[in-house]
Amino acid sequence: MHQISLLAQLAAIDSQLDELHDELGDLPEIVKQHEKLVADKTAVVEATLQSLHDIEHLRGTAHVTQQELTDRETKLGEQQFQVKNNREFDAITHEIAAIKDRKAELDESVRTAAVREENLRTQLEQQQRELDEAKDALADKEKELEELSGDQNDDLRKFIEMRRKIIGQVDSELETEYQRIRTFHREAVVAIRKNSCSGCYSAIPSQRIMEMKYNREKIHTCENCGRILCTEDEAVDIDTLVEGNA
Repeated sequence: MHQISLLAQLAAIDSQLDELHDELGDLPEIVKQHEKLVADKTAVVEATLQSLHDIEHLRGTAHVTQQELTDRETKLGEQQFQVKNNREFDAITHEIAAIKDRKAELDESVRTAAVREENLRTQLEQQQRELDEAKDALADKEKELEELSGDQNDDLRKFIEMRRKIIGQVDSELETEYQRIRTFHREAVVAIRKNSCSGCYSAIPSQRIMEMKYNREKIHTCENCGRILCTEDEAVDIDTLVEGNA
């Protein structure tokens, strides 16, 4: 299933949950705060992992470059005693000195990267602990929210379960972007109706609508309100969605 279809389903479910949560006081907002905290801490962990990956890449490329420089230095050293005049000798001497400087710079970069890597791995352990704690706290609040609904509110438990299943199929970056939009608009995904965004009623160019129909993989947002757009045929009828998950 295309990501935009999953996001449209997610938005339909969240719309129902919003209505139900309005009856449950501050707890739904607390759950959202915990969701944002998890998203923020996940982003921090991912940034640290990317930095570690960059250091590993630097180490690999530096090793190759060092070997190339050493080979070049050896070759120049051999050529230095075969030159015919002082000008050629001085030119080779200058190039060898430049190579030595470059090798020293690379050594320093690798040394500095090693120190930074050690610090990053220490940070990562703490960041991962904080992320795990945030996830546990979110799970507790979600459970509390579900239990608070009581036996009378089967719909809440049903929608929460449906939401969990859909979230598991949504790309993590898209989920983060979806949650970000939700901080501004309760409806993060809206359909195009009568060539307009049904969230803010801004006109959408026909060419863009055609592109959306023929390229279901690409995510489009309204240039005016920032909501994620879907074509009308991808709009979700909540009753049909519920029946399909029954």
